[in-house]
Amino acid sequence: MLNDTMAEIELREDARYFAVPGAHLYTVLHQAKDAIGRVLLVGPFAAERHFSYHPWVRWARYLAARGYEVLRFDYRGIGESTGVFQEMSFEHWLEDVRLLADWYQRRSPSLPFLIHGLEVGALLAAAAFRRDLGDGLLLWSPPPTANQALRSALVRWAGLEQIWDSLDNRKSAAEYIRELEQGIPVEVQGYEWSARLWHDSSLLDLHSILGTELQDPTNFGRPVKIDKLTKEAAPLVWPHLMYQEMRDLDWLYTQTFDSLPNLLARPDARLA
Repeated sequence: MLNDTMAEIELREDARYFAVPGAHLYTVLHQAKDAIGRVLLVGPFAAERHFSYHPWVRWARYLAARGYEVLRFDYRGIGESTGVFQEMSFEHWLEDVRLLADWYQRRSPSLPFLIHGLEVGALLAAAAFRRDLGDGLLLWSPPPTANQALRSALVRWAGLEQIWDSLDNRKSAAEYIRELEQGIPVEVQGYEWSARLWHDSSLLDLHSILGTELQDPTNFGRPVKIDKLTKEAAPLVWPHLMYQEMRDLDWLYTQTFDSLPNLLARPDARLA
């Protein structure tokens, strides 16, 4: 939890809409006094955003209270952003990340800039970083592919249906997958997944994005850190454990915060 000293610091948060093709992204800029760096938070996919929302916002405030300006946002068609989810694709969401990262990088060029992604957002963050955006990259629990993340979400959703829905309305994860592969959209946790979304999810692949650098991140010439979070980080990850009470994740925030100076060291500073 934020301690009493941090709670007394005025955390200035500027909520605005950022124009992208055909929609507006809901953004919140967490300002920091005498900022020493900037962080773009690239959050998880669709309903996962709701599960992780509270600890994700707390992480942004934790960083802002300690001198890092933070920008977080909702993708097109998700959360508070405009746009129709079933019309979106991973290309649209990658464009969201790229446009925001480009704007944020130009906002204060003198400050080092970290792109930080969570789960599916980690794949999008890595893809933006690969396109020469950001001074450093931090990934929390990136799945091997977006398709694996979608399959996991389907399994969780089908499991909930077994508990709450009538026999007539229950479907197995295999039935959902069969419908998607037949071109039939399905509703998962309030979001309508299109067959295109399902197909394209296999193309968003961590190994393809990072290539050989995945084995040796130093090949980028810019710092890269990949952390696989455990169930102890729920509900930030592992949302099927949401029945548990909210955990204090200060151990994770502190551990990650301590690694930021190395992730945000620019080449001239690293060579000094």
